[in-house]
Amino acid sequence: MPSALADDSGGVVDGEEAVAEDYRDRGGYQADFLGDGKLAVGLPVVQRNADDILDFQFNGETETELRYEHYSVVMSRSRRMCFFSAVNIDGNLSKKSKRVGWKWDPRIPKAQQIMNECYGSPPKFSRGHMTRREDPGWGNAATSKRGNEDSMHVTNTTPQMQAFNAPIWLALEDYALGHAREDEMKISVFTGPYFEDRDPEMYGVLIPLAFWKIIAFIHDETGKLCATGYEMNQQKTLQPEE
Repeated sequence: MPSALADDSGGVVDGEEAVAEDYRDRGGYQADFLGDGKLAVGLPVVQRNADDILDFQFNGETETELRYEHYSVVMSRSRRMCFFSAVNIDGNLSKKSKRVGWKWDPRIPKAQQIMNECYGSPPKFSRGHMTRREDPGWGNAATSKRGNEDSMHVTNTTPQMQAFNAPIWLALEDYALGHAREDEMKISVFTGPYFEDRDPEMYGVLIPLAFWKIIAFIHDETGKLCATGYEMNQQKTLQPEE
């Protein structure tokens, strides 16, 4: 999910990089997370721009899903950003961890990731998380720490203005995670940008103007699958290039 600017210091970042083999144990988003195997909520399906999905070779297979701890990302080849990020959250096991530095994902080329170009101090953009940093941070100490650190991959970010990123979208993120923690419930959250032909090009990057979020959960009274959807637009907060 997009994250508060407090998670982004701006400026030029070198980025940390592990090796692809380090990701072999990442399970990613789990479709049966909410229903304990009885109910599946699968990943969104990219239809309009299906031919733009970035694929990559990993463990001898052609993949399109970048799996991290408790969340997954599907990337756009042309935009070098994610079509969406999907996370499972267990509010009963949620833990807070220290922020770490931004990371490259070694499973895909650096040329397919945006570490710096449009990011920095205003009027440039902040690195806005799609899956929020705290969301995959649950489980035992080692697992929650890995979830928090995995969220800091630039594959999980899109450009967001500070005025949109911090007070507006953060409130929605706080709402989702806060309720999961308070009610000790499981939720699955899907977040992504809208990619449109009219998106403005700034600092050499096409900037998405609007974002969507869907929160899926099991109703505690009816026991039925429910979902709520949200849209937000950052067009009014855009600043001209220097």
